[in-house]
Amino acid sequence: MAKTISEIAEETGYSRTTITMVLSGRASEYRISARTQKIIQDYVAEHGYTINQTARNLKTRRSHTVGFVAPEIANPFFARFMASLEACCRAEGLVLITTSSGEDPALEVRALQSLMERGVDALVLAPCAPRPPASARKRGRRTPMVLVDRHYPGDSVEAITSDHRENARLLTAAVMASGAERVVFFCGHPDNPAIAERIAGFREAAGDGEKARVLTADDDSAAAGEAMMQALLADGGELPSALVCSSLLVLEGALQCLKQARSAVPPEMIIATFDYDGFLELLPNTVIVIRQDEAALARAAFSSIAAQIGGKPAAEGTRTIVDAELVRLNATA
Repeated sequence: MAKTISEIAEETGYSRTTITMVLSGRASEYRISARTQKIIQDYVAEHGYTINQTARNLKTRRSHTVGFVAPEIANPFFARFMASLEACCRAEGLVLITTSSGEDPALEVRALQSLMERGVDALVLAPCAPRPPASARKRGRRTPMVLVDRHYPGDSVEAITSDHRENARLLTAAVMASGAERVVFFCGHPDNPAIAERIAGFREAAGDGEKARVLTADDDSAAAGEAMMQALLADGGELPSALVCSSLLVLEGALQCLKQARSAVPPEMIIATFDYDGFLELLPNTVIVIRQDEAALARAAFSSIAAQIGGKPAAEGTRTIVDAELVRLNATA
């Protein structure tokens, strides 16, 4: 097992300062003899050497960790974002600590507090509720932070997001151009600013008529998608020619409910959603997707916190937009 400086000092008889100077390449600067250097170097070559990370953190005031609070790690978008962010951190010698708020504001506050108490160097947050104004927050060391995917109006922290409104407009326009006459948009957690923007984009493209409906649920989950589909089926009448869902979780629940109720998802129904997952390739339907660039979002978020850690504060209230891609899968026309 590798030895710490204290263990090397105890077993070789040299002071911790002498060992530190040898291991840091500063032996000649302090006129440490060649014999002493050789003894220490030979010992380390045989037994190894490990940094006492706790002591190092106290000295540098760095923990070399980054905290990420996601609303729901089961959401493929956040899972892929987390993987890309972790790769960015690893490349710079940092460890990513991830937790989930479960879309619960109280759990989010607790998670943030826990990460700050652990001394993380920076925080990445996909907020599930508006945060208190800066003047109302506790004073103390300001931990570098960046918001991702969502940006509540008035928040002074930099946000890295897609253009949710424009993406929804493009997605809906593509659905209607594919021949859909009646479109239903299932939205989970409409108070989420990203979802509110998507609803606005949907309305811009589809209008407010009876042939373009919006159904909402309080949370973003497969259960919410199932509940909205049950409500739609309870209305009776024909199914819409196109189903648009605000997330993959909502789409999953909606399709499962439809399959149970009608034995199968009608292959002529156009399916549209935000974010990509492999199961979409298995559907016989025409599927239209807004594919967000999770890797680019992660790189932009990491660039922001890295700059802040380096002493360059982010401009307050700025929002960086990362482009997304409109993708057609299994299209027959």
